[in-house]
Amino acid sequence: MKAGDILICYGRNITSKYIVHAAIASSSKYIMEMPGPGKHATHTPKATFFKRNSGNGKYVAVYRIKKHPHYADEASTYAYKHMYLKTNPSYFFPSSMYVKSPSYCSKYVYLAYEWGATKRALYPIPGPSAVVLPHGLENWFKGSFTPSYVYKVTSY
Repeated sequence: MKAGDILICYGRNITSKYIVHAAIASSSKYIMEMPGPGKHATHTPKATFFKRNSGNGKYVAVYRIKKHPHYADEASTYAYKHMYLKTNPSYFFPSSMYVKSPSYCSKYVYLAYEWGATKRALYPIPGPSAVVLPHGLENWFKGSFTPSYVYKVTSY
């Protein structure tokens, strides 16, 4: 795992509800995420994240922007310094795409790239009430910025 990797979670939880979640790696050992209602952005250890989101039919797909690693690093740095340490948004879904707080998981990743790296990497949001969902998040990236599927974590 590298800084800027995009993590998309798939599967069902114990109550058979479909898991929809996205996060961004801040380093090879930590992940920035918006874990859900009543919580703020968190800087989660890699082991904790993968143990929670893999096994028993759940898995995490890891995507990487291979052609622009410096932008991936800039996005992860921005997510950590400006969105986590400075703002630390509360969770709310859906929320306006043009503000840092409140936020939700896939919006957090999208804005890390838009505000922290380059707007050229992404298709523009069609309006403030648009929603960026975790499944399909990679489709918001364009051209040489489109993330490549790297690997799948099925257990940890």
